[in-house]
Amino acid sequence: MQKRLAVWVAMFVLAEIAFVNASVSAEYPERPIQLTAGFQVGGNVDAVARILAKAAGNILGQPMVVENKPGAGGGVAAAMLKSAKPDGYTLCLNMATAYTFNPHVGNSTYTVDDFTYIGASGKAQEAFVSNPEHSWKDWKSMIAEAKKKQLSFASMIPLDKMFLREVGKKEGIQFTAVPTKGGAEVITAVLGKHVDLGFSGGLHYSYAKAGQMTVLAGLGSERLVDFPDVPTLSELGYDITFENYVVIAAPQGLPEEVNQKLSAAFAKAIQDPEYLDMMKNKVHWVPLYLDSAKVTASIRKMSASYKKMMDE
Repeated sequence: MQKRLAVWVAMFVLAEIAFVNASVSAEYPERPIQLTAGFQVGGNVDAVARILAKAAGNILGQPMVVENKPGAGGGVAAAMLKSAKPDGYTLCLNMATAYTFNPHVGNSTYTVDDFTYIGASGKAQEAFVSNPEHSWKDWKSMIAEAKKKQLSFASMIPLDKMFLREVGKKEGIQFTAVPTKGGAEVITAVLGKHVDLGFSGGLHYSYAKAGQMTVLAGLGSERLVDFPDVPTLSELGYDITFENYVVIAAPQGLPEEVNQKLSAAFAKAIQDPEYLDMMKNKVHWVPLYLDSAKVTASIRKMSASYKKMMDE
């Protein structure tokens, strides 16, 4: 009899906990949500974060406030996110590399398992670019020049250094990395000829279209949408393919009900006309949406791939 009573009490307690959690989730959000952007003001990540936050906030019925925490290719923002409370009121919009690559280099304070990945709202169009006033006009002629003298490049994320190290190994050359805090600084460095080339996440578009910048190579599995005549690194003979998603994340431990509510809100937010216009005509990234399950699987796969690359 006592055992049966204990079972009923336990079942009642569990039911009460489930009811309370469901009620809390149903009420979410009850106050403004902070969305940390992992790169500096003026860059593409910042632009995406601000318009997406506005649209998602309208859908959720609470303002979503953007705060910029640049540094370490999104690593500073990711480290801060890890220590935040997993209640759905502290989120981060960052590039996938902050979670897939950064933990495998340097003294990272977090791992790929420290976060709940809510969704992906787009894909960047990364490229290596240079100033057209240089003697080279394409990737092959740039490599020919690099064999005569060591060239410098504006680096935005840790992964771009590894890409050019791989290029250097194949070509028998070396590049000097000049660190920056984001895409805006890369563009400034390239336009001012403070570096010989740079890694860009997409801000190069308007300058390249105006003839102020040369797009040397794309990094994706397919050619750049806006520069279809520019070859990819893979086409140029390098074993390098890079697909970088715009990822919305929360600290590990986010309640599943809150995760689902946020994922649904962001999925709807990317259909906002202002967001689509910005992605297609301003930052020139590919608008898409991966839900929590898909983006989590993608991030874990990429993380394993980069770890293997680093081990080798």
